[in-house]
Amino acid sequence: MKSSASVLLCLLLCGCDEPAPESFAGLGQQVSGFSQVTRDHPLVFPRDHGAHDGFRIEWWYVTANLKDSQGRDWGAQWTLFRSALRPGAETRDWNSPNLWMGHAALTGPGGHRSGETLARGGVGQAGVVAEPFRAWINDWSLQGHEGIAGLQMKAAGEGFRYDLSLRSDRPLVLHGSQGYSEKSGKGQASYYY
Repeated sequence: MKSSASVLLCLLLCGCDEPAPESFAGLGQQVSGFSQVTRDHPLVFPRDHGAHDGFRIEWWYVTANLKDSQGRDWGAQWTLFRSALRPGAETRDWNSPNLWMGHAALTGPGGHRSGETLARGGVGQAGVVAEPFRAWINDWSLQGHEGIAGLQMKAAGEGFRYDLSLRSDRPLVLHGSQGYSEKSGKGQASYYY
């Protein structure tokens, strides 16, 4: 497949807390020990492509619009979520506070297929490193070349499999105010680029 128009979107959502009925996923609520999203935290790359142990939840995703050699349209999606059970750094054992979930999908002429996979942190099943960029969960991966200008994206589920080479010649786009993306007037926010 060739990428006729691929879109790379990486979302880093940090500082989520226990959901309250009036808020989106509890963003902006205080939870003891976890870092909070603030306006005065500039994003620095390549460091911020990686995982951030102080925050409760974050994720990385790619969506791509593709066209194959027969001219058929396809859509591919790859997402990795990290959720911390408690504050603290990733450890290299089963005491790691991190749980990981991957979601992948492929849409094309034959319909929509998707898959999910779960893993525990600290034992090599899943993780994200900033440089060279690599995000993985089990045998799914998102591997960067030249930073993240080029990505190798691999995933599989029931009835689908892809191994795509994606490239962007555009700079990163920082959403909101220099990457601080306010979700509501109640202080819910994320870092988003």
